Amino acid sequence: ADTGQFLSGRNYVPVNWASGFDEDGRPIYLPDARYWEQPDGQAVVSPAGMGAHSWDALAFDPDKHVVFIPAQTMPTLQGAVGIGDGLTAELGVSFDGRYGSKGHPGWEAFGELVAWDPVLQTEVWRQRHALPMNGGALHTAGGLVFQGLAEGYLVAYDAATGDRLWSAPAGGTVRSAPSTVMADGKQYIVVASGNVATAAGGTGFSDYSSVPRARSRPRLLAFALDGSAPAPPWAEIPYFPAPLEPRPDTALASAGKDLFEAYGCMTCHGPEGVSAVAVLDLRMRPPASVEYLQTVLGGALAARGMPAMEMTDEGAEALRAYLVDRAWDAHEAQEAASGQ
Repeated sequence: ADTGQFLSGRNYVPVNWASGFDEDGRPIYLPDARYWEQPDGQAVVSPAGMGAHSWDALAFDPDKHVVFIPAQTMPTLQGAVGIGDGLTAELGVSFDGRYGSKGHPGWEAFGELVAWDPVLQTEVWRQRHALPMNGGALHTAGGLVFQGLAEGYLVAYDAATGDRLWSAPAGGTVRSAPSTVMADGKQYIVVASGNVATAAGGTGFSDYSSVPRARSRPRLLAFALDGSAPAPPWAEIPYFPAPLEPRPDTALASAGKDLFEAYGCMTCHGPEGVSAVAVLDLRMRPPASVEYLQTVLGGALAARGMPAMEMTDEGAEALRAYLVDRAWDAHEAQEAASGQ
C-alpha cells in the first residue's frame, strides 16, 4: 500500500487471453487473443471489455478476511472492422458481447458470487447465477451475504459456506448493492430494483442483466424479519409486432450490423439492439425510412440524449436493414415461444 509495488495476482475466473502476470503486474498476453493479428481478424476474449467484475459493490468479512465478488463471465467475439465504400467506422472494432449466449461450444455466459481469500488468494466458495450481470453484495456481522439477482430476487447466503438460505422477489432486476440500516431498533435490508436503477450502458445488456418481467421501473425496497407487505408486481412483457416490411437482404443487414457495432450504437441501445426500459428498444420500432434515420443521426434527438453522427446514405440504408432484420428476429422468437 505504501509503494504500489505488485506483490502477486491470481485469477478468480478463467482468463483465455493471458498466461499470467509479469513482475510489474502487467498481464502476459497470449498470441491467439490478439484478434487484429489473426487470419480472420477475430478472436473470442474472456473476460472481455466489461471485465470479470464491474462497478457492482464488493463485500468484505473483516473477521475472516474474505471478500465477496460479484463476478461475470461474458465471452466476447472481438474483431477489427475495416468498412470501405465511405462507410467510415468510429470505433474500428466489432464486439459480439452476446457471443456466450448463442450456443457456441466451449463458451457460455453466466454470473457468480465468489468468496475469495485475498491473502491466500484461494477460493472459499462460489455460487453460480444464470445471468452474468447481477447486483452488488452486502456482508453482515450475523454471517450473511446478500446479493440481488438479474432475475429480480434478493438472496441471502451463508457467508461461511455459500449455502442459499433465503430469497424474496423484488419485482425487478437488482443491479444495485443492498444496504443495512437501523430504524427505531429494527434492522432493515434496503435495495433498489428496476432496470433504470442502472446506467444506460449497463441496461444495454438487458438479456444479461434482466429477464423480460424484471424490466420494471425503479423501486426502493426495504426488507425486515417481520415484513408483511406484498411482493411488488413484475413488469408487463412487451410484445414485438411483425415489421411492416419483409426481411431485408442478408448481406445488407450484415453490413448494417458492422456499422451498429463500429459506431457504438450498442453502447446505449444494447448488443444486437436488445435494449431495456431506459433506452428505446430499436427492435420494437425500427426507423421507418432512411430519411428518418438520417434525421435522427443528424442530431434531431440530441436534446434527448441521442448524439449526432455522420453516416452516408448507403450506410444508413444498411443500418436500417439491420434493425428491421433484428425486429423480425424478435417477433419470430416471441411467436415461437408462445407456440404460434
